Amino acid sequence: MPNELVVLLLFGLGGWYWLAAMSAKEYAHQVSSNACKQAQLNFLDDSVVLKKIRLRRDTEGRIMIYRWYEFEFTSDGSERYKGDVRLLGQRVLEVRLDSHRMPEQWKSM
Repeated sequence: MPNELVVLLLFGLGGWYWLAAMSAKEYAHQVSSNACKQAQLNFLDDSVVLKKIRLRRDTEGRIMIYRWYEFEFTSDGSERYKGDVRLLGQRVLEVRLDSHRMPEQWKSM
């Protein structure tokens, strides 16, 4: 009986982690896509990639999961640039875009 309870607990924790990871990845995707739209850039490959995951404390001292996702974008269709999104729990800490060429429509302004 105790062994079965431990196995059930491990499966429950694994399921919880998997759901939390999928939710965080979807959120990072949405944030990346929106950042590209606001900067008039094209979000490439319609995906984000998890680069780093760690435990960190938030400003109130609670232990949270820190995730760093990377994505690619283009400004002119000929070169790929990198960007990243950093999350602490479900809160966006930072969105960064590499230096890139300005889109043509901005040059005439």
